[in-house]
Amino acid sequence: MTFFANFKRSAAELKSLRTLCVTAILIALDLVLKSVTINITKDLKISFAFLALASVGMLFGPVVAFLAGTVTDVLGLLIANNIGAFNPMFTLVEAMGAMIYGIFLYNLRFSDANALGGKFTNKNDIKQLLRIVLAKVTVVILCNLILTPLALIVSNSMEAGTFIYAPVLAKYPARLIKNAIQCPVDCVLLFAVLPIISTAYNRVFKRGVSAV
Repeated sequence: MTFFANFKRSAAELKSLRTLCVTAILIALDLVLKSVTINITKDLKISFAFLALASVGMLFGPVVAFLAGTVTDVLGLLIANNIGAFNPMFTLVEAMGAMIYGIFLYNLRFSDANALGGKFTNKNDIKQLLRIVLAKVTVVILCNLILTPLALIVSNSMEAGTFIYAPVLAKYPARLIKNAIQCPVDCVLLFAVLPIISTAYNRVFKRGVSAV
């Protein structure tokens, strides 16, 4: 029941002007962060854009996060003046990833204020960290390793007019290695950023609620 209740509560968040304003700010942050990457190798780069959508999911749940993921993908193409490359399949993958963060992280809350300093000292804090890990691993497996390759295969096949899968499968081992390396790094970034976002939000908008 809680699973479906969270979708209902998240949909209700759309009625709040505060939700729309904060989400708009985080969408803008996502668009800025998309241009900020750290290149480790030719194929491995660290991006920070996912932190903004994960924050939307944490604060406002899966429905708002899904819509935010859709908007960021479309706006990103418009800003890059590359709307001709719009593919609804990849937009759906982006939105699904954001929704997964919302499913796992909605109302994420650390009980220990020391979490801001990276000190997670009790069982509740550990449970919250586990939610973050499960969210990221699910995004990696479902979106990065399953849905994105499938979308590439379908897109390539539609362009060629015949079923083409060999190029995607040939690059799959590299995709697997890249995600295996990047997933722990992204988890650490989420550990560092989400408590700060949650605390800032609670202090500004929910002063009667104790900090994360």
